[in-house]
Amino acid sequence: MKRVLLFILLFVGSADAKAAIFIVTNNLNSGTGSLRDAIEKANTNGTADVDYIYFNLPGSSLADVTIALETELPILIANIIIDGTTQPFSALGNPNIKISLTRVVATYFNGLRMDNANKIEVYGLLFGNFQSDPLGAIEDKKGGIYLYNSKDIVIGAPNKPNCFVGCYAGILSPFVIPKFFIENVKISSNIFGLAENGLTVAPNETGIDISFIKGGIIGGDTPEEGNLVTGNTRTGIALGGAEGIYKIANNIIGLDKNFNPKPTLAAKGIYVNGGTSAPIITDNIVGVQSIAIHVDYVNDGFVIARNKIGTGKLGIENFSNALGIHINFSNTKGLIGGSNVNDQNFIAYNKTAILVENSYPISIFKNSIYCNSTAAITFKNQSLNPAKISLISASEVSGVYSPNSIVELFYIDECNDCQGKTWFATVPTDAAGFWKYTGSIEGKITSLGTDANGATSNFSKPLIDDTDKQIIDPFCGQTTGSIKNLKVYNAGVFQWFNSAGLLVGNTRDLENVQAGTYYLKAGQMGACDVTSTTYTIGSLGNGIDDSNKRIADEICGASNGSIKNIGVANNLAKTWYNQQGDIVGNGSDLESIPAGSYFFKAGENSCEITSPVYVIKNVVKNYVVKNVIIKPASCGNSNGSITIQSYQTDKPVLFIWKDADGNAVGNNENLTDVSAGTYTLTASDGLNCENIAGSFTIESTESPIIDLTTMQSFISCDGKTINITDIQILGSTSPYNFQWIDSSGNLVYNELNLTAKPGKYYLKVVDKYGCEITSEVIDLDLLEKKKLQVPNSITPNGDGVNDTWRLPGAENYPNAEFFIFNRTGDRIFYSKGYDKEFDGTYNGKPLNVGVYYYVIDLKTDCGKLSGSLTILK
Repeated sequence: MKRVLLFILLFVGSADAKAAIFIVTNNLNSGTGSLRDAIEKANTNGTADVDYIYFNLPGSSLADVTIALETELPILIANIIIDGTTQPFSALGNPNIKISLTRVVATYFNGLRMDNANKIEVYGLLFGNFQSDPLGAIEDKKGGIYLYNSKDIVIGAPNKPNCFVGCYAGILSPFVIPKFFIENVKISSNIFGLAENGLTVAPNETGIDISFIKGGIIGGDTPEEGNLVTGNTRTGIALGGAEGIYKIANNIIGLDKNFNPKPTLAAKGIYVNGGTSAPIITDNIVGVQSIAIHVDYVNDGFVIARNKIGTGKLGIENFSNALGIHINFSNTKGLIGGSNVNDQNFIAYNKTAILVENSYPISIFKNSIYCNSTAAITFKNQSLNPAKISLISASEVSGVYSPNSIVELFYIDECNDCQGKTWFATVPTDAAGFWKYTGSIEGKITSLGTDANGATSNFSKPLIDDTDKQIIDPFCGQTTGSIKNLKVYNAGVFQWFNSAGLLVGNTRDLENVQAGTYYLKAGQMGACDVTSTTYTIGSLGNGIDDSNKRIADEICGASNGSIKNIGVANNLAKTWYNQQGDIVGNGSDLESIPAGSYFFKAGENSCEITSPVYVIKNVVKNYVVKNVIIKPASCGNSNGSITIQSYQTDKPVLFIWKDADGNAVGNNENLTDVSAGTYTLTASDGLNCENIAGSFTIESTESPIIDLTTMQSFISCDGKTINITDIQILGSTSPYNFQWIDSSGNLVYNELNLTAKPGKYYLKVVDKYGCEITSEVIDLDLLEKKKLQVPNSITPNGDGVNDTWRLPGAENYPNAEFFIFNRTGDRIFYSKGYDKEFDGTYNGKPLNVGVYYYVIDLKTDCGKLSGSLTILK
């Protein structure tokens, strides 16, 4: 009773102020004391100060605090706080959620709606059953709270949560065009998809579905501000078409408040989209989703840090998602983790930890990634080479990667898939891509490379490359078989086994064994290793393996042939012979030799090995140009060129161009800036192969000519515009560029036929080769003098001034007809051509002073001129 009295006093005490407290005193759909009534009063109370809507519903049961809505409540406008926690008692399963709003009719509508709203806060309410028509359009979807073109909205806070169950979306701002942003919204401490107790699944289709968010935060900077978003069937948090920087932080998705998983493996946890957005996604726990975090078409950068994805606070809980992080069509520098190890994400127990699809570059730094059952990091529609570890010892790790990049080193997980669980070092690569770490190595390791552009590849795994393997059979009854030249990366331990599974060697090469079948297991035993295919050493061998021999032929007689990569038992020294039996070499490989037949001998006495004969051929290269573009010399300049597009043979290395007189004029593949003439290309491989690859002729072009003899010029009837047509451009180097320049040097027109005001002009023509010519100056002021000038009065008084109707320019119109009429329409003057000027008389008698009228038919497209003519004395 005391609290009720306090509410009444607050309301009365503020009656004279702008701000007011409106108390809901019943749970009716409408009428005095209802929530609808309180909202209407708050809306009409002005928006300058904050109005409060508090609750004081009588009773003690759930039904007493349930407002059963039959129609949508009034739209909230501005500066309103609706606080359900003010209700004196709690009948719901959460002491801080005290009022239930529910739709009880078949009609679809929203729980609360904010259109063009600002500074609205909502606390302590349960929103239930605000569904949408399954067949309705997007713009007709409904939610517990509906937002449109609104800003500075607060929904929930620590100890003041809201709960959303059984809705199409708990909070909804639909994706409709034209778009209006939801700015600076804060959604904290709420429950979406679980009952108000935070334990029982009561799903929405989507928890938070906001399109066009701009700024704001979903969750908060502390765990108490995080939302509990679990059990929703499609998406937990979906933010599409976003813009600018916003945060998603400290939310729990897929788990109940006691961190027990509530599997919804068809749902996404967090989905963000927006080409000009930069989301910051931190400190969330996301489990049992189809995709934990999906970043789609975000091109202003993003940060994903300090999240637990697929695991919980301790890092040992298995809350497996099908996919941990999916980055799609986000072509900008996105960051997963950070330069500080405290920003690492824990991504564990998922099927796939990270999928990067059509996105570059994405940086993945210092994360703890482990026990993901299918893969750690995968790429789709793009390929990045991982770093390679060449050496692992107790005090050193080294390898190769992209030049001027970085390599992170991790101790691997316990799940035997080379995933980096514990970061311990970051080292740079040099200009050749080499990297090295020196220090105590305390476990089994893997590496993660990030190139100079900031794109991170996958973890390194043991790799066996047997392209150049040498398998040498034993000879002379000895145990001299061997398997050598396997390239093995990311391995520190090597174990060779025979067909019986017995260990027979522990070095990279297997040597001094008998005939049989063997395989290599390499890596870091017990975790992160690889097993080779099986290799067979025969029993009747000759001690030689030349299956991967490399024979390079001599080129153009330059004694540059070679024979390499032939293995010999026990690494016996070779003595090489030519076909005449002369010794030509003593090394493992035979190099810098001419064409011919060669063999070697190794060993001594009864166990001497003689190899087969190997033949080196002499290959002559003949370079021939296949396709070429020849540009003629133009404008009388040395600007011709020959551009080689392709060859019928290999591309040469060196080039010499000569003119018809044998003078060298160029040493590049293409010849430029030369005059008309014939040129020959001699091509070479830089050694002994040289020949004429082609001979080509550059023609010359003639500059165009401007022919003004056919030019026609016209002036408009008002004398303000002239036209020039029928100028001829003679030549064969079109298309042309035209420029008309006035007497001040200004460009006034860029078509061949000129339209301009009277003046002096010249025409500049540029052909397709850049050759430029200009015409003489064309004086179009002369055309203005041809314009007929018609005075409107005469004074025929015999003083010799203005005695007759003088028409300057009439001589330019010999076919024109001139008429003068009196006021009654009688013609008093007529002339074809204007040979005799009108003198103010008719039939030899002076006309009276007064106004007369003329008509002049110029017999042109200007039509007829008419006006008044006044006779004065």
